Amino acid sequence: MNLLDRFGRVIVLLLLLCSSAIAGGTTPAYQKGTITESLSPTHKFYELRDGANGYQFNDCGDFQIGQVVDYRLDNDKLYVHRDDGNEGKCTIKGRTRFEVPAAEQIPPPNYMKGTIWGYEALYRIATNSTLRAVRRTKVYELRGPDLIYEIAFCGAFQAGQFKEGQVVAYRVEGERLYIFRGNSEKDYNCQIEAKSRPGNDSASAAQPRDAAPTSVASTPSTAMFSVSSVPDGADIEVDGNFVGNTPSELEVPEGDHSISVKKTGYASWERKVKVVTGSKVHLNAELTKATQ
Repeated sequence: MNLLDRFGRVIVLLLLLCSSAIAGGTTPAYQKGTITESLSPTHKFYELRDGANGYQFNDCGDFQIGQVVDYRLDNDKLYVHRDDGNEGKCTIKGRTRFEVPAAEQIPPPNYMKGTIWGYEALYRIATNSTLRAVRRTKVYELRGPDLIYEIAFCGAFQAGQFKEGQVVAYRVEGERLYIFRGNSEKDYNCQIEAKSRPGNDSASAAQPRDAAPTSVASTPSTAMFSVSSVPDGADIEVDGNFVGNTPSELEVPEGDHSISVKKTGYASWERKVKVVTGSKVHLNAELTKATQ
């Protein structure tokens, strides 16, 4: 065998080795995505969504709305895996970031499932010999696997963030109950007002969820305050005494009073007011960020 024949065989062997390496190469890693929209009635321009990510693309084939595809990304290109084993090379024209509802997100494993039942209640607070305040707030009943919780003061949740019958994920630490709000946001932080066990639900027996709010008899010579704030969840002080959190309704004696609304990170809001018997005053404190 001459030198030329040997060289030819080496070339052939190298080509065979390269072909084998390519055939046995690593399979591209694909993700699952769904075609959610056709962005043009005349052109093959689509949107693919995968969780919170959306990609607008064209130039790689025909798709149906709702079709699930395997895809991978490479810079400004999106490759769709085809049934014949080949890939469709698509041009990414735009990207969108979607907000995934908390209900679709998976809470950590230490959370339990519960159901929200809502009703209103009145709570009387005795502060001192001269002031008697009544705090009105939405109190929700959360029914868990083993216990029933009455919870209040949950920020936006107090204003009706959740609906009756809604299933939520929650955890309990001491006298606070935390409702899962989503992976990117802090949990709703709720105060536990009472606990009971299913079948021994004294709170619900005393006041069904469809019943009218518990009434509290007013003492003579009193007036009502309705105090709210932006943001809500601020402390309310009447004549230097803490009486609840915004939003709340307060029953105070006739006369002059000093109303303060305070929240960490914000400047205190104060008003001097004079009330007469039977009146109802609404105060809305728009808090400003505290200066450093």
